[in-house]
Amino acid sequence: MKICLINNLYPPYARGGAEQVVRKTVEGLLDVGHDVVLITTSPEGEYVWKEGNLKIYRFCPRNLFFYTEGHERGWLTRLSWHFLDMFHLGSARYIKYILEKEKPDVVHTHNLMGVGFLVPKVIRNLGIRHLHHVHDVQLVEPSGIILKSMENDWRYTGFHIRLYTLIMKKLMGSPDVVISPSDFLQEFYHRRGFFSGSELVVLRNPLTLDIEERNSEIVDETFRFLYVGQVEAHKGVRYMIDAFLACLSSSTFSMTLDVVGDGSLFSEVQELADNHPMMRLHGRVGRNSLPEIFRSVDMTVVPSLCYENSPTVIFESFAFGVPVLASNIEGIAELILEGENGVTFVAGGIEDLAEKMLWCVKHRTAVREMGERTKTALVGLSRGEYIDELLGLYGE
Repeated sequence: MKICLINNLYPPYARGGAEQVVRKTVEGLLDVGHDVVLITTSPEGEYVWKEGNLKIYRFCPRNLFFYTEGHERGWLTRLSWHFLDMFHLGSARYIKYILEKEKPDVVHTHNLMGVGFLVPKVIRNLGIRHLHHVHDVQLVEPSGIILKSMENDWRYTGFHIRLYTLIMKKLMGSPDVVISPSDFLQEFYHRRGFFSGSELVVLRNPLTLDIEERNSEIVDETFRFLYVGQVEAHKGVRYMIDAFLACLSSSTFSMTLDVVGDGSLFSEVQELADNHPMMRLHGRVGRNSLPEIFRSVDMTVVPSLCYENSPTVIFESFAFGVPVLASNIEGIAELILEGENGVTFVAGGIEDLAEKMLWCVKHRTAVREMGERTKTALVGLSRGEYIDELLGLYGE
């Protein structure tokens, strides 16, 4: 079978979990002998790379800026960019040319922002089986970010959002199958009238790291918290640090906080880390370095303030036997079995998070027991299991 995958980014141009899911999909399909065509973007322009059964087409759609540069631009420039992206004829023609040339049996699209939203129409017109994979809320909110505390605000419910949603419903249409990694995200789009003629499937994300055994012995009395993700306000990094520092000032327990990632708050967090030796800011690290980090910590913190789908960091943490301390938001909450594989707290609640952090430190044995249960409680699919599920949906 020849499968075409389309996603806006692909390593080395990657910044989130969606790109890692696509990477694991490509690797898994190649492992079982299928031909894979990947269409993605690159700031360096158009080129084609082929090795074995994999062919990658990269191109740079002509627009006001490259997809990942949006945070550097003003709102009017971003608005104009989104309009051009929604109706990008150049991207549509280029992808039509590739699909007619490669003749795939199925097309599996992921994040299309930055590729162009005329792509689903191209696939429909060519009569190719189409699966679409939703990863966030960007078909309703262009930024892909809806803050839980402001979900009823005009920012997310006003006329501009209603108009955008209406246009996106029309452009996306109803692919043959729509895959969501969480019940929350499937219901989110269903309530807004998306994909009315599609088969809707919830398929958990695959594990995106190679799992190695975690250190089973406690080597010292220090309790180690870990954050992995974007160093951005909507991810809750700043209030997580405030809660951690509050714990340090009110307790004699020894604890550390490791922050792994990069983002617009990096300099601010770096300054805090420089002044507090119990905090360590690693910056962005390679995927190969994450297993060693997970094996050395006691609890992963996921303090998001925005709607989350199914964060890969939670599955990765569970697989290493590390329980999760997470905000009780949407797709996150359905992954946490309270007291079994983790603990939840009120999103944005510094005092509640600090209280839960101290509970974890005081009850380290209970936390370690939770960690052992994560391996048999709720974990992501292995790559093989995930590929088997996908091939069934592809119609093999």
